[in-house]
Amino acid sequence: MTVSFMKQKCNFTDPERIRFENIIDMAAGFSSMIRLFRKGSKEAIRIRITNITAKKLFNAISKNQYIDIHSEFCDWGSNNIFLAEKKRDGKIITKCSLASFGQIAKVLDVALKVAIYYSHLPDCEKSKQISHWLNAAVDTQMMKMLSKKYPNTIEQWPTTIKEVDRNSYMKIQETVRIFIKEVHNDKILPVQFDDIYWRKLNR
Repeated sequence: MTVSFMKQKCNFTDPERIRFENIIDMAAGFSSMIRLFRKGSKEAIRIRITNITAKKLFNAISKNQYIDIHSEFCDWGSNNIFLAEKKRDGKIITKCSLASFGQIAKVLDVALKVAIYYSHLPDCEKSKQISHWLNAAVDTQMMKMLSKKYPNTIEQWPTTIKEVDRNSYMKIQETVRIFIKEVHNDKILPVQFDDIYWRKLNR
């Protein structure tokens, strides 16, 4: 499937392209993780999603292809996006450092949920297919819940998103799917899991 409007350069007379740009812009800022990144990071992430990642994902034909594209973005982000320096009383308490795979994945997973699951990009038929591949945007409370139920699925469960590397991210997503199968009889998707449990655990 070809997403025709994404082939065009952005201009202010193309409503479909502008709609796409606006949704990605809102989606990239939907994750609270963005606040932790250095100034300019949101724009860099938006451009990467808009110009490269979304185009590839919208044309993906298999879950394995989706996984490869997702990992490619997270590898890019964990090598190019920095956490902001933190100061207290004029003193540096946290130095600037590269974001982790898990932090970049969290931003992407939230952005894709907004763009594909909520906004049905690139169209209803394709968004329905991709929604089955979307990962859960797991936060620390969800990790805590999963680690109590499945303590042995990860040798040492992360306690923060910063601690989530590629390997633990993949295992967390596998654990989400096990949880869905056992608790929800496979009747919800991972993208719906984080909607449900974000409200349950954080409110």
